[in-house]
Amino acid sequence: MIGLPLWVKYQQRAYLYYILSPPGQRDSSFEILLEGRNCKICLDEDGTWVERNDEGTTMFDAELIRLIGKIINGHFHIRKHNYS
Repeated sequence: MIGLPLWVKYQQRAYLYYILSPPGQRDSSFEILLEGRNCKICLDEDGTWVERNDEGTTMFDAELIRLIGKIINGHFHIRKHNYS
């Protein structure tokens, strides 16, 4: 699901991203296209938004990922207790 581009300003730079898969009813994680790369974002055990991928490495700054997670959270009203 690619819609209109969304943007976030972080460290005096604008980042464009697209939501590829929004959070669902059973899983709080979502996938975005950021800087031309797929990025999966999910809540960790502490309730912090983190980047996850198969390689185990991160491509983007952790604060940028937290900021995008908060924006998506505000739009979709994600609550950790809704997921097991």
